[in-house]
Parts: sequence; C-alpha cells; structure tokens
Amino acid sequence: MLTADLTTIKGYLRITHTVDDTYLTDLIGLSKKYIEQMTGVEYSANDEVFNQAVIMCVEHFYDNRESVSEKAVSEMPFTLNSLVKHIGARGTLETETETATETQTQVETVTETET
Repeated sequence: MLTADLTTIKGYLRITHTVDDTYLTDLIGLSKKYIEQMTGVEYSANDEVFNQAVIMCVEHFYDNRESVSEKAVSEMPFTLNSLVKHIGARGTLETETETATETQTQVETVTETET
C-alpha cells in the first residue's frame, strides 16, 4: 500500500541524506492540510490516491522552495491538480470495512422493518 511517510517520500525524491528530514516532515503535514482545504476531504492513511497527491505535493513544494531561481518557478503540476480535483469530486473514500458495515446495517434495518 502506498503511504505518504518520510521514508516513501525520500525514496520518491531520491534523497539519501537526513539534512532535510525535518523540512520534509513539515511539508508532508502542509501538503495534507493543503489538499484537505482544497477538496474539503479529510486525510485518510488508507486512501492511496490522497497519499499519491500528498507525495506529489511535497515534491512540488520541495523542488520549488526558492523564491528566486534560475529556472522558472512552475505552477502545480497537471497530474497533481487532476488528483486533487478527483479527490474533491469523489469525496471521502469508503473503505471495504465501512461499506460492509453500512450494508450490514441496512440489511438489519430492512429485516427489523419486515418483522
């Protein structure tokens, strides 16, 4: 399962040193909050799409942290924007357990109504 933790993000960014660990950890929290505020959807560690968006958001913030640069500072990448829009349109991810519990509750309610 894809997770948005420090180890995963350092692997994604191909970072082998520990110099930026605190900064990356801060960016992980910032990215989760940013996506939550953009979508109205609360972060869930079980949501792989949300985790991928967090990873890509951290990458963007990490790569574009300089206010002045020789290269042009870019807007949010298209793929990241697409993921954020998808999360917002989809809403909260229902896990299999939540769906099964909800279905069981509906069955019990119908059974009680019939008797």
